[in-house]
Amino acid sequence: MKKFSLIATLLLVLGVTVFAQDEGEMKVPPRNKTGKITVITDPPNSDVYLGGKYMGKSPITEKSVPSGRQTLVVVDQGYELVNLRFNVWPDSNNVYEARTVIPKGGIEVTTVPGKCYIKIDGESADYTDGASLLVKNLDAGDHMVRAECGNKAKEQMVTVKGEEVTKVTIEVNKK
Repeated sequence: MKKFSLIATLLLVLGVTVFAQDEGEMKVPPRNKTGKITVITDPPNSDVYLGGKYMGKSPITEKSVPSGRQTLVVVDQGYELVNLRFNVWPDSNNVYEARTVIPKGGIEVTTVPGKCYIKIDGESADYTDGASLLVKNLDAGDHMVRAECGNKAKEQMVTVKGEEVTKVTIEVNKK
């Protein structure tokens, strides 16, 4: 009975040691091997970079890359939507799948004179009607704002930042 408990104890200690060693090794994938990556974004057609190298437009399916811990960057319309450390395990397909959403913002338009018809990117927005006009839910980036007051009009390029309202005053009478 002592022999059995001694063998059982040795096997238990050996098993715990091997298990602990395997778990420690799994935290960082080994380098100098090859793995595959699949990157799926919704919406598709985002630029994908891995380890600073351009991989192509999403979706990317089972592309062979060096294994190891790398930086995955996803850019859409000039916005870096994903920037994270990504483990590429050798001899396996490493998948990253996410909804990539361009940040939204707004434009608050004030006009001189105070009653003007406003268009943003050629689309009707509304009237300033003596007060500023707040247009929400615009993609971050550049937008052309046009103010039409009677027979005069003026356009101005406005940059919208994500989660912010950009204030602009358009003086239609000035050149």
